[in-house]
Amino acid sequence: MKNKILVFVMVALFLSGSTIAKAQSKNATASSNIAEDEIQNFKDKIASKVAELTKQEQKAISGFVVKNSSNQLSIITDDNQTMQIKIDDILTKIYQINGAAKKEIKLADIVKDDYLIVNGPTSDTTVTANYIFVDEKYLVNVGKVTEVDKENYSLKVMTLDKEAIGLDIETATKQLLLDIKTLELNRAGFSKIKEGDTVHFVVKQKQANNKETTYSAVKILIIPQEYFIK
Repeated sequence: MKNKILVFVMVALFLSGSTIAKAQSKNATASSNIAEDEIQNFKDKIASKVAELTKQEQKAISGFVVKNSSNQLSIITDDNQTMQIKIDDILTKIYQINGAAKKEIKLADIVKDDYLIVNGPTSDTTVTANYIFVDEKYLVNVGKVTEVDKENYSLKVMTLDKEAIGLDIETATKQLLLDIKTLELNRAGFSKIKEGDTVHFVVKQKQANNKETTYSAVKILIIPQEYFIK
């Protein structure tokens, strides 16, 4: 009788242990499924966010800084539109352009009237910047010399749009002269420029809503008036 009871107890313990093991296995499987669901939901959210960002129009805009505040810049674009530039402390990269070289700088280094080229997702009048380049804005134009000031090394030019512009010829100004016989371009000095000549010129714009009438010339190409009457 004792042996029968002992066997019964052992069988009962074995069965109960098996049941517990099965229950634990079911719980573990359920927990695993929950964890996998959470991971999948997280992946779906990331994919959705990436898709949302991808749909946003990525574009490059440029303009002059009118305000620099915490994590945001305001600029006036070339078509006179005010745009807000959002900065991400981790993702946004800011570079100072100097010729062919660039150097990474901080937001605090950007000041009013700096000229920026900004790339990133754009929504209405806000750009979330991926990259910001601090550069110079150059204007290219052509006109006829109406006055030569030999004492101050400056010119007055009337453009094709009938705009009167002053050009200061600096030591660093690159001056080229068209040889009307060979059609070669040669370096020239200020003394070679005369009234009636045509000049193609490159200057720097220094501020938004450009109201400047006099510029320091970066480059000028002089085409003697004789070229047009030969």
